[in-house]
Amino acid sequence: MTVLQTYDDLQPDEKEVSDAIWDCYKEHAPELYAKLKFNTENHQRPYHCGREHDENDLSSHTHDYWCTAWPTGFKEQFSDIVRKDNPSPFAGYLHNSDSLDALPQLEPLLEGMLYKGTLARMVGHSGGMKSFVCLDLVAAMGWMQPWHGLRTRSTAVKSLYVVAEGAEGIRARKTALERHYGRKLENVTFFTRAIQIDSEAYEWRQFTQVVKSGGYDLVVLDTQARCSVGMEENSNREAGQLVATLDRLIQDTGASVLLVHHSTGDQSTTGGTLKGRGAGAIRAALQTEIFVRRDRKANLITVTTDKSKDDAERKVVLEPQVKELDGLSDYWGDPLTSVVLIDAVPRIKGLRKDEPAVGSETVEAMAERFHQTAPDKTPTVVNVREVLGVRQAKAMEVARFLREAEAA
Repeated sequence: MTVLQTYDDLQPDEKEVSDAIWDCYKEHAPELYAKLKFNTENHQRPYHCGREHDENDLSSHTHDYWCTAWPTGFKEQFSDIVRKDNPSPFAGYLHNSDSLDALPQLEPLLEGMLYKGTLARMVGHSGGMKSFVCLDLVAAMGWMQPWHGLRTRSTAVKSLYVVAEGAEGIRARKTALERHYGRKLENVTFFTRAIQIDSEAYEWRQFTQVVKSGGYDLVVLDTQARCSVGMEENSNREAGQLVATLDRLIQDTGASVLLVHHSTGDQSTTGGTLKGRGAGAIRAALQTEIFVRRDRKANLITVTTDKSKDDAERKVVLEPQVKELDGLSDYWGDPLTSVVLIDAVPRIKGLRKDEPAVGSETVEAMAERFHQTAPDKTPTVVNVREVLGVRQAKAMEVARFLREAEAA
C-alpha cells in the first residue's frame, strides 16, 4: 500500500491529473464534489490518496484523501457531459430530402456578390482600383444603402477591413468618401496592419476572437498576398490549407471573408482577361469571384461577378472622380486628393474622350436629335458629324439610318 501524501507532494504530471479531476467534479458533479473532505490546513485542495481503489466504487472517493485515478462511474458520467457539451462534428451536416429543403437560403450582404458565411474574392490588376471598390461597397453595406444599383442587406453589415497594403492612404480615401456622401462611415472598422492566415499562429487565434467578439459580418483581407507571406502561391496543397483556415474562421465567427487579390500579368499583356494569381484551389472554393477591370482611356471601372455558385452574373460600371480634400495636405503642404466612385453615365461607342457622354442614346434618338437641331441640313456624314459632334464611324451609322428612313 502506497504511503499517503499531500497535494504538495505530487509530481507535476500527477498534480495536472489531480487538478483536472478536481475541476471536473466541481463543475459537472457537484453532488459528488460535496462528499469530498478537504485538508483542514489548506482548503484550496483536498488531500491526495496514493492507495489503490476499486474504480467502480465512487464511495471509495469519500475519504479524506484525493486520488489521481478516474473512478469508472465518473468516467461514464463525464463522457455523457462531454457528448452533450460537444456534439458530433457531423451534427447538422447529415440531411435527408426534407431536412435539406428546410435549410435556410443564402443570406445576401450585397446582391449577387457577397453572402453571409461564405468566402469571396475580388481580383484585378495592380493599380486597378480594387481597394477603392472595396471601401465603396463596405460603406454602402454599413449604411444599408444600395451599392450602385445593387441591393444591400436590410440590416447594417458590420465590416472589419484589414488594410495590409497601403494603410497610409486609407485615411484620404475614407475622408473623400465621407465628404462625397455627406456622412461619416458607419459599421466599418479598420485594422491597419497585415495579419497572417495561419491556423497555428497565436496572432491568428487572437484575431479570430476579435472577429467573434466584435460581431463582424464581413472580414476584408486586403491583400491576400500580404496576409499569406511565406505561402507558396502556386501550391494547391498550401492554398488548400489557407482555404481550410478561412473556412474555420467563417465557421467559428459566422462572418464572411472577402480576399482582395492581384491578377496575373498586367493590363498591357492580358487586356480585359483576368485571372487570380496562383493556385486554382482557392478559386474552386469561392462562393463568388468579383473582377475589377479598369479602362484608363475611357476612365471607367467595370465590376463583374464572373464566378457565382448560386446567382446570375452582375455588372456595375463606375467612373472614378478625383476629389480635392480641403483642409488636408501632404508632407510638402500640397492639398491632398483622393478618388470617389460614381455611377458611370452610359456612353456612345465612338465618342472622343473629351466629348460629353450622351446617356444610352440609340441611333434612332441621335437621328431625331439631328433633325431637331438642324432640320434644313442634308443628313450627310459630314453634316451629322458636325451637328452631333461624334466620330466618323458613328456619323456614318446615323447618316445611313436617316437615308434608309427617307427611302422608306
